Amino acid sequence: MFENLALTWPLTLLAIPLPLLLLLKIRNRHERNKQTAIAIPLRLTTAFTQITQEQSAVPDNLRKLLPWFCWVLLLLAIAQPSLQTQSIIQPATGRAIALSVDLSASMERDDFELNNEVSTRLAVVKKVAGEFIERRQGDRMALILFGDEAFIASPLTFDVLAIKSHLNSAGIGMAGKSTAIGDALGLSIQALRNDPAKEKAIILLSDGTNNAGSVEPESAAELANSLSITIHTIALGSDQEGSGFKTAPAADLDEKTLKAIASAANGTFFRAKTSDDLTAIYEKIETLSLAQTDSPPIVLKKDIRNYLLAVLLLLLLIWAWLEKAHRL
Repeated sequence: MFENLALTWPLTLLAIPLPLLLLLKIRNRHERNKQTAIAIPLRLTTAFTQITQEQSAVPDNLRKLLPWFCWVLLLLAIAQPSLQTQSIIQPATGRAIALSVDLSASMERDDFELNNEVSTRLAVVKKVAGEFIERRQGDRMALILFGDEAFIASPLTFDVLAIKSHLNSAGIGMAGKSTAIGDALGLSIQALRNDPAKEKAIILLSDGTNNAGSVEPESAAELANSLSITIHTIALGSDQEGSGFKTAPAADLDEKTLKAIASAANGTFFRAKTSDDLTAIYEKIETLSLAQTDSPPIVLKKDIRNYLLAVLLLLLLIWAWLEKAHRL
């Protein structure tokens, strides 16, 4: 049992002799000045010395020992003890993937089709990327959303359904209406750089040109390459003109920059003109990295603080009853 016991804050137990040390200090001061009457404020320290000097009945000794038991139990509870129950190896692919999705105003264009109906670019991305995310069981994934600014919607996690939920809740303009591709890459690298995964990749999807933020996309790509992080880029934009837009559908699409990013970071550039194109692209990306390794063991622990606190409460009640009986 004790080999499975773990303490989150074991140094807390160093405070166990603290009342005794305080008692010794007070006694030494008292011996230096016999004329001074000293009232000892900590009853639990007084009890310890009285037990060692007097022969008392068992209930009386118990009454004097209980404060010490309570003190130790309190410190044990503060140390947050737990019992290890079992270890589980969770199957994992050894991949860590950061999805970086454009939420700029142009993602509201309705120049795509979804289930034979006209749809916005973002709706198609949510559908196709959502299916890709669901298939990532065993991968760790992070989600970065960007517009004028970039932010981490979800850090790396095995919970791919949570990643999908965060993507589905994303809305046009929630990060601004411009396109900060460089900042998005910077945050994606930050999410991946310290992860121990053997395969780390960023999948960047954008339908525009880098026109916001403080980080140059090419510089971010070079940094990713130095950290062995691959970047795959997806240029999104239909050849069909959607309703309400008089400009060419892909007029703002900077394929040159997206190609340069992928090339600098050992990735692949993709061009998605239709929903089927986007589906095929995500399926292709799945085959690019297939490293297989076990994840670190997940240790299941049972918190036993509540048991200690329950015993502590019981001892306090017994102590109070014995004190009352002693005074009668």
